[in-house]
Amino acid sequence: MSPWPAASHETLPWVPRGPLSRRAHQSMPAEYSSAVVPGVAEVEYSMHGETAGLIDRATITVAHFDAHDAARLVPFAPLLLRSESVASSRIEQLTSSSRRVMEAEILGVTTGNAGLIVANTRQMRAAITCDGAPDTASLLAMHRTLLESSAPDIAGRFREEPVWIGGSDLHPVDALFVPPHARHIPGLMADLNLFLARTDIPTLVHAALAHAQLETIHPFADGNGRTGRALIHALLHARGLSRHAALPVSAGLLQDIPTYFDALTVYRDGDPEPIVRLVAQCAIRAAELGTWLATELTEIRQDWARSVTARRDAVDWRILNILLSRPVVTARDVAEELGVSPANIRKALERLEANGVVLASQLERNTRAWRAPDVLELLDAFAARSGRRQQP
Repeated sequence: MSPWPAASHETLPWVPRGPLSRRAHQSMPAEYSSAVVPGVAEVEYSMHGETAGLIDRATITVAHFDAHDAARLVPFAPLLLRSESVASSRIEQLTSSSRRVMEAEILGVTTGNAGLIVANTRQMRAAITCDGAPDTASLLAMHRTLLESSAPDIAGRFREEPVWIGGSDLHPVDALFVPPHARHIPGLMADLNLFLARTDIPTLVHAALAHAQLETIHPFADGNGRTGRALIHALLHARGLSRHAALPVSAGLLQDIPTYFDALTVYRDGDPEPIVRLVAQCAIRAAELGTWLATELTEIRQDWARSVTARRDAVDWRILNILLSRPVVTARDVAEELGVSPANIRKALERLEANGVVLASQLERNTRAWRAPDVLELLDAFAARSGRRQQP
């Protein structure tokens, strides 16, 4: 196995942020230790034989999923993307029900957990639709998409201040990890750019190492984890391993968050094997979850077909397909998508309500929505299944 460079440390003066009380000022440290992160653009990496075998198995599993089961998911791809965004947000302890997230999307809500998850969905969508290999520009764009509504001052910009993980809110002395000083970020991101452009590394290994390196650099004031997981999707898409639907990798990581964080820690110490293995294992689990979701959605569609009483040429049937990808809708949005008058769509939704497919509710004074409980319950079940740790 080839060696992987470990981070070292430098001692820097600590300058307190903002005004402090006299007592707090007296307890402030004079200096702190910050990571010095090595570049990886040209590092050669070879795996243990067991890890290489796992990567091969995961690659075959993901390729099969993308070629077969993901094809079934194409009509439901927006739903899978939302599910993956929910899982990525849950890793950051941002939780909300599927219904609240969908309603927030309709209402344009940008605050609260639901609004942040909606933004994460937009970020994921940007990740899998960017042209070519991801680079610094696309990462900045993804970060801007994530935080432009909730934190516009830091969205799409590299940080200019120290950040740290764990420890005190006042200083980084007792932190679990202190990422590199802001002055190192431009050079490290330029190096990461070169690494992202490489094609000599197996795709899943490439995604795992790039993710871990970005997390180690921690280039943003906030949103590093969600952007780093979006980077995994961008690479899988750019390298052609996952083209039809977003592979729910975050759903796999969510099953064992401590192991995920431990893998990132040992990566910084020069051992990338755990994060490479974990991403491979999560990719296999993601394909299983995606297949399960596709099967459940197909069964819901079949159940609806038995319940709907409208003529076969009625717009009701076209609305069913929309509900499978977007289970909370307004008559206006559906009308725009299908090119049918809002009045006719409203009548169709009322028929679907009588058939037991949707339920109506008033979101705001002038906003009436219809939701598909079967799909929303499935999404919440998917989230619960994602967060349930597998038995060894």
